[in-house]
Parts: sequence; structure tokens; C-alpha cells
Amino acid sequence: MLTIKIARRGLLFLAGCILMAYSCQTIRQGVKYTSTPAISFEKGQLADTIIYADTLFQVRDHQGLPLYYYQDIFTGVCFDGKCRRLSIMVYWNVTGRYLGFELPPGEFLSKTDHEPFTEVEYERLHQLLANPELPFSNISYDQLMTDTDPNNPEVDGISGATSKAVSEIVVKGAAYTTYKLWSIVYGSTRSKIIELTEQQLTPELTLRILNSPVQTDKVWALEHINENTPLNLSLIDAITTLLSGDDFYLAYSAINAIKREHLSNEVLQVQIFAQYENAVPSIRSLILKKLMDGPILSDEVVKASISLLDQVNGKDLGDLLKLYSTYEVRDQELLSEVSKLLEHENTFISSQVRAYIEKADKW
Repeated sequence: MLTIKIARRGLLFLAGCILMAYSCQTIRQGVKYTSTPAISFEKGQLADTIIYADTLFQVRDHQGLPLYYYQDIFTGVCFDGKCRRLSIMVYWNVTGRYLGFELPPGEFLSKTDHEPFTEVEYERLHQLLANPELPFSNISYDQLMTDTDPNNPEVDGISGATSKAVSEIVVKGAAYTTYKLWSIVYGSTRSKIIELTEQQLTPELTLRILNSPVQTDKVWALEHINENTPLNLSLIDAITTLLSGDDFYLAYSAINAIKREHLSNEVLQVQIFAQYENAVPSIRSLILKKLMDGPILSDEVVKASISLLDQVNGKDLGDLLKLYSTYEVRDQELLSEVSKLLEHENTFISSQVRAYIEKADKW
């Protein structure tokens, strides 16, 4: 259980927030649904919250690194032409990913005829809000409704029937509430959160996000590595380990996160190539292509590759020979091992070897 300070209309009160995968509380503290954050932490790690724009807060640890964001939201929810103010707190991950929502004691969400949400409906709303791909950004409020028959059991919002086009992406009887909250979650506040995190992004914070159990957080971290990002040993290890993982998209994102400016680091080159043998074929090809983009080729990479020459297939061998050619490698041990393949039974392989040796003789 973690406890955070929340400022609301000048008053301070304590609210508990269990940040674990898909959790729910409906006890006296109020309704609460939260998901797994990128950065795990304990109660004692929390520092005071930092406030932005009066209602948006950033929570940091004692090292000053951001952990998550939350916002107190006061909005109107309308039914049958009558509106009431709704107080709700929304949580975001440091990457802008939706984390959850919380209703204070006595507050609740309601549907048609002011019926309170059931636990199943709260869970449904939480699932919907966690999906950034819902088409609400292309749907206007008017498009949520298709008729104005107040006797229609699907009535929602200002006496309109939920459109069939959106009935599958809303909580039944609460289309407007779903639409309103989704628009808040993925609106200007989220953009501000991403901007704030980007301004504070350091190698340490990047590493912590990269260690998130959630794939989209890892991808976010990789996409925010640029040529000016210093790659320390921990970050190098975290990035390169992904190259031989089971997740192709993460491996693809990881190899593309490494920039030409980083490749002067021979430790990085060695770590990249260390994943080569266990990577899938398409990533192996990208690994060698990435190494061809550097200013130099580490001797350690050359030595590590020699033992693979008689094991790889024709395509991989061709890629390795192209790597050597890019840097005009004339290592004697390498040439000796390559020459052994001149009589290979696969003529495609032997022809590639012959072409490489002929070029090497001219360097």
C-alpha cells in the first residue's frame, strides 16, 4: 500500500493507491482501479508531490526521478438533461500511459436513470480507458447519439440513444461518461505529462522505464534514446539484452535505438554482437547492418565472429563478409578460417568467400 499527498481545493487528505496489475478497491476509501506502473516503488521512496497547473501532480522518489502523475478532475456528467459534478482522480504512468482512476468516498459513476456502476462496469470502464486505440478522437459528441426517444432503454447522456457505431466501445448506458473520461485520459494532460517526463529524461530514468514489465513502456524508452543520450553500462546491457529476446518488436526497437554516434563505444559493439547468435534471423541481419554503420569495428567483434563462420547459413555468412569488407578487415586468423570455406559444397557460400578473399588481397 502506498500513500500519497493529494491537494484538493486547498485541503490535504491521504489517499491509498495500490499500484499493481488490474486491482480494485470498493471499500470505504472509495472506488479505485489501477494498473502496473513502469517504475515499481515502495511507500518510503516517495517524496512530496510536485504540482503543475493547479490540478496535475507529479510524484517523485527521493532521488528526484518521476514515478507517476495524477490529476484531480471536476467535470459534469449529464443524464436526462440534468447534470451533476463528478469528482474523479486519474493516474498516468511517466510515459503517459493510463494507469487508473479513483473516486473519493461517497462518489460514484452512474448510468441511465442514475443507476450506480456495478463492479463489472467499473472493470469494463478501466479496460476501455486503458485502450489508446479506441476511435473516440474521430467521433464527435453528437455522433454518440442516434435518436432522442427517452423510452429507449439505451438512453444515455442528454436523452440520446447510444449509436450502434460506439455501443461496443462504451460501458452500456454510460456512453457519454466513457467518452468524456477517455477524452481526458488521452487529451492535453497526457501530452503535458509526456513533455514533462521528456524534460527530465536521464540515462537513469530511461533505464528504469526500460525495465518496466509493460512492453509499451519499453518501446517508449527506446524511442526516446537519441544520439545525445549517454549509454552507460547498465543501459547498454538493458538495450542489447532485448536483441535476442522473444519479442520481435522490442528487438527491432532496441537495434534502432542505437545510433551511429554510440558505435564508437567498443563495449557497446561487443555487447551487440554477443546477442547475434541467439537472435532471430531478421534481427541478426539488422545487428550486422547496425555494426556496419559505426566509425570503427572492434577487434573483439571480429574475434568473436570467427568461430561462427562454419556454422552460419549462406545469407548470414554473406552479411558477415560484408561487415568485414566495410572495414577492410585483414585479420590473419579470419582469413585463414574464411579460406577453409573455399571448397564448401554450397557453391553460393564458396563464391562469396572467393569474392571476399579477392577483395582482401587488394587492401
